[in-house]
Amino acid sequence: MSKSPEFPRFVQSGSGAAAPDSRYAEPHQPVEGVESIVLVASGKGGVGKSTLTVNLACTLSQMGKRIGILDADLYGPSITRMMGADTQLSIDANGRAIPVRNHGVWTASVGNQLPPEAALVWKGPLVAQTLIQMFRHLAWPELDMLLVDLPPGTGDVPLTILEQIPITGTLLVTTPQKLSLVDAARGVALFHDLDIPVFGLVENMDRYICPCCGESQDLFPDGAAAALAERKHIPFLGGIPFDPEGQCHIDNGHPLVIAKSEGEVARAFKELAAKVDAAVAREIACRARDGDARRRQEHVSFWENLLHD
Repeated sequence: MSKSPEFPRFVQSGSGAAAPDSRYAEPHQPVEGVESIVLVASGKGGVGKSTLTVNLACTLSQMGKRIGILDADLYGPSITRMMGADTQLSIDANGRAIPVRNHGVWTASVGNQLPPEAALVWKGPLVAQTLIQMFRHLAWPELDMLLVDLPPGTGDVPLTILEQIPITGTLLVTTPQKLSLVDAARGVALFHDLDIPVFGLVENMDRYICPCCGESQDLFPDGAAAALAERKHIPFLGGIPFDPEGQCHIDNGHPLVIAKSEGEVARAFKELAAKVDAAVAREIACRARDGDARRRQEHVSFWENLLHD
């Protein structure tokens, strides 16, 4: 039986301040230096969620935003390779691991600390401790937005994050395939049950771009993702086309929006990035209003007066 890899420490207690124990971190306290945290989730695997995360992050960075990616898929980390950031994390003067910066985006993953062939044979408590370390005890720079690439499904990882970390909102990814849409609906239910804002649903690989002539062709019947979003009362944020060249570029650490910055996929991501940025700004404004007693009362009075007119 193969031995499970050593626990990947993101804090070295021997240098600088003593390493805090992640298990006793105060829940829902802000992550130092990070203004907003957005989860990128999917109910089903294989929908291109990680690919979407890195291309969205690079597009937001091109818009002038300070962006980071935390790879929360501990059992199948892929962000390091996709971002060309598969190097060991360096350590700062306080003994904290420093995320890697490439393409203007800061990234961190267990893939930076473990060999690529290592299989994680871990149970829930060890997974939870590692996750919270990655949020609380890495030397994240000042970020406008931290995108968190979740594993598929509704298991321990998303629940641990939702219980411990203040989340600004969630982006759900699906494909037009019916099986993927059914699982996406479960994801919507999870976040609604926990009162986490769902910024919208993205339909990945909604059409195919022919590498020979550039013509777009639908892969599945159109409109199913938009219909699901309408039924669940969440925004439909549009579709991202599938470009076969994209996988070649991203396997070499170059997201498609970097490699083909003027292509149709890059244009689709610019539209998506603008919508996500606007959704985050609205959520921040709403929380600021709700945190101010006077403004909250003015908001309530506005709706009461409107109903009485």
